[in-house]
Amino acid sequence: MSRPQQAFRLGRHLTEVTDVAVTLDYVTGAEWSMNWVDGPTDDEMRAHLDEALAGYRFAEMRDRKVSLLRGDTSRSWAARAIASRREGALVTAVAEGAASRRRLGVELPRLGTPDPRATHEYYALLQHVRELQRTTSYPERTSLPEDEPLIEDLLAAATRTDEHGRHGRSVSGYDMAHVLVAVEQAPAGDQPPRLTVVPAEEA
Repeated sequence: MSRPQQAFRLGRHLTEVTDVAVTLDYVTGAEWSMNWVDGPTDDEMRAHLDEALAGYRFAEMRDRKVSLLRGDTSRSWAARAIASRREGALVTAVAEGAASRRRLGVELPRLGTPDPRATHEYYALLQHVRELQRTTSYPERTSLPEDEPLIEDLLAAATRTDEHGRHGRSVSGYDMAHVLVAVEQAPAGDQPPRLTVVPAEEA
């Protein structure tokens, strides 16, 4: 069996093991990349790969260098942000992260048109949720059933629309971070029990 065939079968095997789509793509020389979205963490996927390569079925791939490339989705961003918010960790992480940035004199990015909403709190929130995505196994999955409607609310609130009400590009973590910062900074009496924010409009 050729190495490309084994790589294809190895990806299919890991897809069955992890329940996420896994592909192995040739890069150059002896290097291949293994790609998947959300699902297992890098360490977990490396363990699955090592276990598969220990058997005889994929012997032709044992001497290859396989780089792990895990992607993420807006769904996993929303799920981790909502879980962290419910647990009370989000507010603390944002406050501490923003205070640290100010103490260290970290300047706000100045590329493009200045965005008054892009505060230290905004960047601290982005960093916190990205780290949760990176370190959480299957970050796209709902931690508790009651999180699901809030995840849907956050995704909907961050969806950009034009003047005709048509949806624009897909939701990003940047858009959702703006929504959450606005909600968290609203006066306590103005914060709704559910996350219901007017959708953003295309700039």
